[in-house]
Amino acid sequence: MHLIELPIKLNASLHKMIPRTISYLYGKSGIKYFRTYTLGNLHVYYVDAFNRIDIIIMADSRQVKSEEIDFAIENLMPGVDKASLEINEEAKAAVEAVAKKKLQYADIVIIEQKVKA
Repeated sequence: MHLIELPIKLNASLHKMIPRTISYLYGKSGIKYFRTYTLGNLHVYYVDAFNRIDIIIMADSRQVKSEEIDFAIENLMPGVDKASLEINEEAKAAVEAVAKKKLQYADIVIIEQKVKA
């Protein structure tokens, strides 16, 4: 498996790339930093939103495997205790419910780490 960072254009916005997911997770709050990656045929987004860090993994045509989730965590959050991470099933269900008619992906995984203030 290879995690490859994709270049980001100056005018790129996560609100344009994955609008329903970002609107649900962050609303109008700011995003400090984000990076986009590919992991095979998966889209991986690393998002630092001041009070939490998320890894969003999206698959166009299949379910995301647990090995792929572990690989993304190990590479994007090295040294982070996995016990401090949470797979946000509630957010996944809400995003899928909103996007039911125009679902552009087969599976989404949202991994969240709360950041201490």
